[in-house]
Amino acid sequence: MDTTPNGSVYERELKLILAGNPDKLGKIGWIREDVKNRIKSRPFLVVRAAGSHGFDIIILRHDLSIPIEIKSSKERTLNFSSSSNRSQEQAEEYVEMISKTKVMPLYAYRLKNVNGDPWRIFTFDSEYEGRYRTFAEIIPKLEVTRGGSFSMKWEKGLELTSLLEYLF
Repeated sequence: MDTTPNGSVYERELKLILAGNPDKLGKIGWIREDVKNRIKSRPFLVVRAAGSHGFDIIILRHDLSIPIEIKSSKERTLNFSSSSNRSQEQAEEYVEMISKTKVMPLYAYRLKNVNGDPWRIFTFDSEYEGRYRTFAEIIPKLEVTRGGSFSMKWEKGLELTSLLEYLF
């Protein structure tokens, strides 16, 4: 898990993509041009949310609002029980929040030093309502280990490019 300043680089990267920043999108070769154009025409308002509710960013648009937690690593499996258990405790807080609000949070997992789309998207295995229910059907769920900790295997996540095609 990344707790270095590089984590903010990846947060900024995802924020600029979802906000339809033309300079950022122009530098990315792994997103198709037609998808880039759709992103630019229907961008999200992306709010940095770190510190307030624990999420890194919240994306807002007339049709959808989603809190996103961003994780990055050189490892293809990210275990929430590492890093002094902070990620696990945070995830447990999110599960409680879901049960009360029915909001669907996403985890955006950025693998370092990879060719192509470096992002994978996950959510919790939970009962969602409204548009979130349909949306949750395409997003892989966080795994739970035998010990009860959450885990993400990068290869099992939804590519960001696939999510962008769905959202835009």
